[in-house]
Amino acid sequence: MTRVLIVVANREDFPEPAFPAGALYVAAAAEAAGAEARVFDAGAYRRPLPALRAALTDFRPDAVGLSLRNADNCAWPHTRTYTGWYTRVVATVREAAPRARLVLGGPAFSIFPREMRRALLTADGIVGDGETAAALLAEGRLAEGVVESPLADLHSVGLPERLGAVFPEAARFRSAGVQTGRGCPHRCVYCTYPRLEGTRLRRRPPEAVGDEMERLLGELGAAEQFVVDSSFNADEAHLVAVCEELRRRRSRPGAPLADVSFSCYLQPRVSDPDVFRLLAAAGCTSVDFGIDSAAEKLLPALGKSFTVADLRAATRGALDAGLDVCHSLLFGGPGETPETAAETVRVTDELAPTAVVAMVGMRIYPGTRLAELAGETGVIGERGPLLEPRFYAAGCLAGDPRVAWLAAQVREAAAARRSWFLPGARDWSAAWGPRLLRRLGKPGPLWRNFPRPRWYRYI
Repeated sequence: MTRVLIVVANREDFPEPAFPAGALYVAAAAEAAGAEARVFDAGAYRRPLPALRAALTDFRPDAVGLSLRNADNCAWPHTRTYTGWYTRVVATVREAAPRARLVLGGPAFSIFPREMRRALLTADGIVGDGETAAALLAEGRLAEGVVESPLADLHSVGLPERLGAVFPEAARFRSAGVQTGRGCPHRCVYCTYPRLEGTRLRRRPPEAVGDEMERLLGELGAAEQFVVDSSFNADEAHLVAVCEELRRRRSRPGAPLADVSFSCYLQPRVSDPDVFRLLAAAGCTSVDFGIDSAAEKLLPALGKSFTVADLRAATRGALDAGLDVCHSLLFGGPGETPETAAETVRVTDELAPTAVVAMVGMRIYPGTRLAELAGETGVIGERGPLLEPRFYAAGCLAGDPRVAWLAAQVREAAAARRSWFLPGARDWSAAWGPRLLRRLGKPGPLWRNFPRPRWYRYI
């Protein structure tokens, strides 16, 4: 029997450790093809390299899949890159399992396949969906080089049958992620999801989602879960079907899902405010609207498919349904001015979400409209490397003196508002405050524990 070890290289635990749902789906596909699979989570160990070396020696894999979640923390100006760490992981794999085939995968590799192969001196990798390639790897039939094999549908996607045995470190997570669909039809100028998952929506059956959430509770004790879809309401009909299934299960006497709550990302546009009441009835406690801006004239330039009127209706509908609401902002998009930044702050104040997470500068990723625009306008070279983080800020690179006003304006706004948080303001990786909030505060996203704005409407 072929032995496949999936190494989750991510060690970033801010704002909280990321449950490796994608790696588990890949491990399940390898098992279904006849392999013995394990998932090793580097973030679970204070000294991960010795732990990895021990796991490799004990398991003796025939193949190692190295899952690279992010290339960096995507935050300016306190940006941390992870390529150096990934290089050390690769060296450990080659030292402890020299005969194992090493295959790269995960979002960071899918975005930067050429750059990651060169940086890690590794020939083989998987772009996009990993399940089909994992099955071929288990059967010894995976082609050499970079492989791309998108799934036609998600009906076979799920967790390994022996979850605890495949993923021994699972107990460290206070919350777990579940995916209900893949694909993003939206056209945000900076976003990589169309590259990672395609633009065509693919959905998991609502019954499969319910079964998985019950398993995560029963086998891992994960009473707090997170829908990891880039936008849960990318297909509103599918969101409704999933929530109806969850509500039906929660209504049963002694139902396991009655003890589960979840959060999700949403587009701030719904057909009916009752969608938010359905979310609440299904167990949702908080939603994150990735709005980026609340300045009307900026939204088309950002590729957004909603208006400020949509944002107002969605925020009010979610708050009225008893949900906590986060507005995620990205200041510095094409056309940003002091006036549009002030408008975003004003509208956000008016809507009074539970929390605001604000960032200055947009990470420039290859293959996006933002990268094209940055190249066309001379912000970056047309063929400039982007693995090293660069951030677009109102027609310049973040840090350019010509846009110093932007960071100052956002810092001033955040300093005057108790519920605002700036991920790029400092290196939060060693900060004790967020860890204390996570331990003592509400379950779910860390932002639920930020101080409420003074004008916050308690429902």
